[in-house]
Amino acid sequence: MNARLLASLAAASFVFGSSVCAGQTAAGTEERITRNASGPVGDHAADELRDSTSFELLRRKPGEIAIKPRVTTGSVKGSQKVLTNGESWIYDARTDLFGDADADGYYRFLRVQLDADTIHTYAEIYAEIYLSADGNAWELLYSTNDFSVWGTDDDDDYEVETELVSGYPAGAYDVLVEIYDADTGEFLDDFGPEDSDLFSMQPLEDSGRDGLVVDVPAAPAPVTVIHDEGGGGAVSWLALAGLAGALAMRRRRLAA
Repeated sequence: MNARLLASLAAASFVFGSSVCAGQTAAGTEERITRNASGPVGDHAADELRDSTSFELLRRKPGEIAIKPRVTTGSVKGSQKVLTNGESWIYDARTDLFGDADADGYYRFLRVQLDADTIHTYAEIYAEIYLSADGNAWELLYSTNDFSVWGTDDDDDYEVETELVSGYPAGAYDVLVEIYDADTGEFLDDFGPEDSDLFSMQPLEDSGRDGLVVDVPAAPAPVTVIHDEGGGGAVSWLALAGLAGALAMRRRRLAA
């Protein structure tokens, strides 16, 4: 295989990839990129975000985004939850918004804080945060690690802070938080728009639409592998390009 053929194949691959991306954009689907951090509320001052070094990048392609339909529960919050949802529940929760670089009223940082209680001395749980832009479905934003809640203690509140980096057009988003048993994965309770106006119609947009240039590491490029019909193993396009370059240099040396 010569260098000219390799160049032609690379160009064809680029054109195909560009057309796929254009088709996805036209269909209204985008890759979702967020930066997330979570931990006890008491780790920092209430008017500050968490340590910037603790935020981790999360990248999801359209086909990797977890979506589920919205269901009206009509549940009751507060101390009565122990009678309706079992051994652990969300007593209260709130949201806060931060970061509006272009001053258009839409924010790129979402903070969700929750106060979960249990009838036990303590319980291990984890939380999932969802967004809904269309009123019909919930889209998973982030899943936390396991954390502990202690009885009905007021000092064990937990929070998730998320920067919407890419894939979230400016709009009014509903927010939902759910908690699950860390050992069994059993659903325990939720808190959302039916429970507080702070979880309804929150003005959000991603950093790119907020007028910021965000430095996001590029996703690893897929490697195309050619399988030799003779059973001689596999070789990537990158390796073939290197071999072609080496052969070209050798020919020039011999000609000289």
